[in-house]
Amino acid sequence: MILKDFTEQILDNTMVVETAIVQIWRPSDSPFANMSLFLSKEKEGMKSRKLGFTLVELLVVIAIIGVLVGLLLPAVQSAREAARRMQCSNNLKQLGLAVHMFHDTHRKFPYGMLRPQSPQFPHPELSPANTNPTRRYGFMHQLLSYIEQDNLWQRWDQLVFNNNDRVPATAAQFSGDHFMKKTVPTLVCPSNPGSLLSEPANPASTSNQQYFRTHYYGCAGTRGYPRGGVYPRPSLLNPFAPAAQDPVGPAAPNPGYVSTSDGILAQNKQYNMGSASDGTSNTLLLGERAFFDPIFDSDTVLNDRIRNWGWVWFAAQGDNFLGTGVPINFRLPVNFATLGGARTLLVDDRINAFGSMHTGGAQFTLLDGSVTFISQSISPITFRALGTRAGGEVIGEY
Repeated sequence: MILKDFTEQILDNTMVVETAIVQIWRPSDSPFANMSLFLSKEKEGMKSRKLGFTLVELLVVIAIIGVLVGLLLPAVQSAREAARRMQCSNNLKQLGLAVHMFHDTHRKFPYGMLRPQSPQFPHPELSPANTNPTRRYGFMHQLLSYIEQDNLWQRWDQLVFNNNDRVPATAAQFSGDHFMKKTVPTLVCPSNPGSLLSEPANPASTSNQQYFRTHYYGCAGTRGYPRGGVYPRPSLLNPFAPAAQDPVGPAAPNPGYVSTSDGILAQNKQYNMGSASDGTSNTLLLGERAFFDPIFDSDTVLNDRIRNWGWVWFAAQGDNFLGTGVPINFRLPVNFATLGGARTLLVDDRINAFGSMHTGGAQFTLLDGSVTFISQSISPITFRALGTRAGGEVIGEY
């Protein structure tokens, strides 16, 4: 009896379990049977709604992008200028090494320029009869072989200057692929604006885009431009005018040299390492020129452009070397047009000035070959002393 009751109870429990299993595997009888239908309808409802930003969200995103751009642009520009400044520094370093290699070869530094301009600057190769042809070239010509440009140097006609602005030599001026417009990357600072070629005030000028402009110049000492003058005027010949009249050298055939130029580079004369008694780390060799001066470029009486100076292959004073008697980054003042007789001296100063488009100063190569950045706020006395080769000045920190 007991066994029978136990057996029936087991059978009843088994039927309950089977019923539960059947209920699970029959979705139509389950309370979740309609869940899939509910989800499919919800998806259809979501598809029927358009996705996108609200106006407020869009304005917030635009504002955030604007802030990020405002933060990133100065950083990008700063990084680009740092790269340009580094390239400029490398160029000056290469030119400094070229000067030292020239000195090792010839036991003298290059001429600041070689060009007969008597009586003040007689040519060292003039014959007693003053009839022989003389060579003419600038400072950078002499470095071409030392900056991997020897093929270009071999093209220069040293004795017939006018053959260099035409190809062939019998053609009209500025014909063909002439030497005067040959560009050399080592002589270009990437921060300077404008074309690499001459830009006169009148674009119709025959010299427009015909002369390559260098961005680097030798240091002639206190003054590199102008050559001289018939009235007291600071010049390459006499940087201390108007305190004294320009000394006039004897005419040929006496090749006397009476210029008082005080830098390591001079016209028609060469110095050696021993000439720099101030010390090679206290004497400037090379520096930059900035080609930005809105007043200079826009003055209708002057009718010139600063980007028309620096014809490196022309071999002239304002195209070869500058001086430290003018502040770094000197530009013509806003009231330049009203200054009357002072205008001539100010123009001389501007053409004579070192400078750059790097913020706050310019880069220079010292006579020892090192490259340094000099602030435009340097003491004028200190800057002038850096330009002299044997001035005896004591130069402190700058």
